[in-house]
Amino acid sequence: MKKTVFFLLPVVLSMFCVGINGQGRSVFGTPTPTPRTSPSPTPEPKPGPCPTITVQVQGPQPLRDGQPINFVLNIAGGDQKTQPSVLWSTNAGSIKSGQYTPRIEVDSTGAGSDPDRQISAVAWEGGYAPDCVLQAKATVKVIAPAAKFGEFGEVSPETLKTNMKALAAYLEHSPDNIYVLAYAGRKSERGFTFNWMKNLKEELGIAGVAPRRILAMDAGFREEPMFEFWIVPAGAEPPRPTPTVNRNEIVYPKSAPPVVKKP
Repeated sequence: MKKTVFFLLPVVLSMFCVGINGQGRSVFGTPTPTPRTSPSPTPEPKPGPCPTITVQVQGPQPLRDGQPINFVLNIAGGDQKTQPSVLWSTNAGSIKSGQYTPRIEVDSTGAGSDPDRQISAVAWEGGYAPDCVLQAKATVKVIAPAAKFGEFGEVSPETLKTNMKALAAYLEHSPDNIYVLAYAGRKSERGFTFNWMKNLKEELGIAGVAPRRILAMDAGFREEPMFEFWIVPAGAEPPRPTPTVNRNEIVYPKSAPPVVKKP
């Protein structure tokens, strides 16, 4: 048994030495490592295309202050699987219903007082890809209501001129027209209203107001004479007369008979 062991040991040592060259390095080649195949990365889903949005006005254009108006958001294209979200804002008026939906109803009350006299509704559309910046706007003109500028009763010619110059100075900076409601008094003579309207229009013309911008109306009777001046934008509802004395109650004073001198 011992002989066998001593016989095999030199053989093993000689085989090991054959694998070493003269410089003490192994002559067996370094085994090439087997490359490991890494899994391919999962491609990220591409965002869907951005839609095109527009806002449409539904209602009278232009509209009078106080009338309702609708704005509708139209969406064309985009990812059909996206659930869009909508946010609205307006520069004037107030949103009565429809916020967060494609259609809103706006109350235009007070919009005529805006310097631009218009309502602009802006819609922001969300839910799509981050690079989709979706915003659209529509604008409708608003006709401001008639507004009372002032009033006065029977005055002297000098005061009349002063008042008409002040009114003309205001109209220089306004595109609106002037509407005069003339009331005669219970004891006014016949033709009172006609003569005063004529004088008022003449003084406004002298002050620089074009005749086409002046409208004077016989408004009936009050206890005392009164003249109301209203600023009326084009398309606005004109003011309505508010007499306090029924025309049937008026008895014009009789003019004194002419004095006939005897020869």
